[in-house]
Amino acid sequence: MTRTRSTKPGPRERLLATATRLFSTDGIRAVGIDRILREAGVAKASLYNTYGSKDELVVAYLRSVAERDRELWRRRADLAPDARGRILALFDIVREQVEPAMPGSCHLAAAIEFPSPATDGERAIRAAVADQRAWVAQTLRDELAAMGLEDPDNIADLADRLALLHDGSVTAAMLGEVRTTAMTARSMAELILGMVTETA
Repeated sequence: MTRTRSTKPGPRERLLATATRLFSTDGIRAVGIDRILREAGVAKASLYNTYGSKDELVVAYLRSVAERDRELWRRRADLAPDARGRILALFDIVREQVEPAMPGSCHLAAAIEFPSPATDGERAIRAAVADQRAWVAQTLRDELAAMGLEDPDNIADLADRLALLHDGSVTAAMLGEVRTTAMTARSMAELILGMVTETA
């Protein structure tokens, strides 16, 4: 008798998939544990055995989306001809129509929902947000250096400006102004990078 392995996702995968869908559409605070458990078809004990708490499930969600966003950028960056193109790829992926939500938006939304973390769990959520923002900043600094800039202060200053433009692009996209504002932010980034090219 031949046995076939079940391909049904386990409790951990179902919890994360359900939480990702609900957190990204309805918000983190608005979604209770009971709703996640009910829609995932998972017992409460499974949540505590796998993630420990709702806050840890939120952290897992943010880390999962961060890896998706980074992979989207890596794919675009691999096709870019140079460091300038790899920086602009960060702006290009904001316009990607992907699930659960557009790149960058999940972390920005989480930061807005937890402006002043008061518990260890909330601080872990903000740490996950900070980690993704740090990745964007480091990516910008690395690519600016690859363009020929050498002064650390200049690199940091330009990276901060580009990160601010990137935040604005994501925020506008969350408000439904994806194409026009994302293209404007990209054009402004191109202007900044054009000056780098001229002076580097």
